[in-house]
Amino acid sequence: MERKYYTIILSKLFLLLSIFVLGCDEVADSKKPNILICIADDAGHMGEKYSWVNTPAFDRVANEGISFSKAYTPNAKCAPSRACLLTARNSWQLKEAANHWNNFDAEFKTFPEALKDLGFFTGFTGKGWGPGNPGEIDGKTRELCGSQWSKIKTETPTNSMANIDYSANFVNFYNNKQEDQPFCFWYGGYEPHRRYEYGSSLKAGKKLSDIKTVPPFFPDNDIVRTDMLDYALEIEYFDSHVYVVK
Repeated sequence: MERKYYTIILSKLFLLLSIFVLGCDEVADSKKPNILICIADDAGHMGEKYSWVNTPAFDRVANEGISFSKAYTPNAKCAPSRACLLTARNSWQLKEAANHWNNFDAEFKTFPEALKDLGFFTGFTGKGWGPGNPGEIDGKTRELCGSQWSKIKTETPTNSMANIDYSANFVNFYNNKQEDQPFCFWYGGYEPHRRYEYGSSLKAGKKLSDIKTVPPFFPDNDIVRTDMLDYALEIEYFDSHVYVVK
């Protein structure tokens, strides 16, 4: 299937930690960077060491930037782990926000909310924070990851993938910001979260022999190998929406 690819441009890489270590006031006084967060949903196999998963965009960012090979999620659930990332806090510091299907406490401000106060254009496409109740400010639903940009749709390789054209929505977001305005954008792919379309990877040209070793806690059979490759296909779709240029 042919699809139109768009370009996501990273003009600078910026460590989010510095926002909280230096403080927002100091960041405001310096040249404001552009920030792009790309977060897959339930992905654990990305990078060149996995021969059965092809992630050229991820590999390039890792090779030209910094790759943390021993970083782990602070909480193995969607909403809690994203709450930790958005606030730079541990689960035990987040009250209800550390639960699944939670209420996001008003006392915890997210970094996109803080950056918006500093003049950044903030937004997200796909899956932001959730599931749960983000709460309200002045009668309006809080935008924990910025405003949503998910209206542009596309055809996908399988029916199990979200039909949101992530990269096209980023382009739409980018074209709507003011000139020279710094941005913070969150690309939240719904892939490779289950369910997968069984055998979709084989239809796409992958082969069971692509997997050299099956993890010892799985039985080594065609069903497991097919499932692993279907998972890989979804990761590759996520990666295809990230194209980095210098």
